[in-house]
Amino acid sequence: MAATASALGRRKVERRAGEIVRGLSSDRQREVDRALLARIRGLGLLSEDAATALEIRWKPQRGSRVDRAAMENLTRKLRNLASRAPAGALQRLLVERREAEATLAKAPAKDDDRSLHRYRLRVKRARYLAEDLVACGRSEFETSVARERSAQDVLGRWNDLRLFLERIDRERQKAERRGAVRLASELDDLGRALKAPLAGVRREALETARRLATSFSFAARSA
Repeated sequence: MAATASALGRRKVERRAGEIVRGLSSDRQREVDRALLARIRGLGLLSEDAATALEIRWKPQRGSRVDRAAMENLTRKLRNLASRAPAGALQRLLVERREAEATLAKAPAKDDDRSLHRYRLRVKRARYLAEDLVACGRSEFETSVARERSAQDVLGRWNDLRLFLERIDRERQKAERRGAVRLASELDDLGRALKAPLAGVRREALETARRLATSFSFAARSA
């Protein structure tokens, strides 16, 4: 929503959509972490006691940080925007898409997680704009949508595991402060056991990003 509104110059809608995303981000990450914890538990990399302790600590919080009324208000604005598209909407989307492609032509730095994370976000934005264009009848962007969705999946797996391990490390530190020696030891072992898988998915993410950057760089030179 934010990507589309930004392209169309609807700053209030863009800002409100962004606020909702930020309000829900911690809930989303908690769901991802719980799903990864279930997989870890299934693989036997944590004892039942340790896994249960984390599940309890990571249980969904009551209530939402996003006001339902705010969601309904945003939905109304989007319906109005869809029924009364601003003049030149298609051209605006095309311009924004080309600018998004230009940002993807530069590969992230090899040893910089922040750079790789920012590249992941740029891939998301470019894909959303391509989906908008497909919805507007520009079927030539269907290939772009599929390619960027695939890249986004790979980059997302790396990001999810990275954040999961950061949470595991925070839990380890808390366990140490509480004097929960056994839990702290298990979490330390888990963190070390997952370092190699994280390195593997990071290499895959970086390679994916670089291939994508090369394709856009080549397209720009050929244009």
